[in-house]
Amino acid sequence: MPLRALVLGSKPQSLPAATPVRAVLRLMFEQRVNHLVLVDAGGRFVGLAGIGVALEQVIPASAQAWQGLSDLAFVGDALPMLLDHYREILDQPATTLLDPHTEPLRVNTPLMETALLLARAHGPLPVLDDQGALLGILSQRGLLQFLASQSGAL
Repeated sequence: MPLRALVLGSKPQSLPAATPVRAVLRLMFEQRVNHLVLVDAGGRFVGLAGIGVALEQVIPASAQAWQGLSDLAFVGDALPMLLDHYREILDQPATTLLDPHTEPLRVNTPLMETALLLARAHGPLPVLDDQGALLGILSQRGLLQFLASQSGAL
């Protein structure tokens, strides 16, 4: 059974990819969401901006690097450092918040592959049609709810 069998709900709100991070974060806080869809000037899907990516950008670069520091307890509270890093990202374009772990799903992706990709993802995954247009977003919860409804277990 391909992914097109799932009901994805309404198409999510999108923002231009050039939107400043400050506006993206404000909207995430207001809507209580962790991801927002970014589109180019023509309205084509660019990617998902993730709040986790923003958080990664406010910690020291030495902890962000692959096999970097795994413990920052020695730094202490470091609120001034975190605030400085936070302020530095606010005027950057929203594309700096693109989650590199977001692998778009296609409507013909088999459900088992969908389950695997979602299990490995850091958040929801975009679902694109055959032309690359965004149809919706699928979360781990959304797939599990679909499975629950199909199993009759709920």
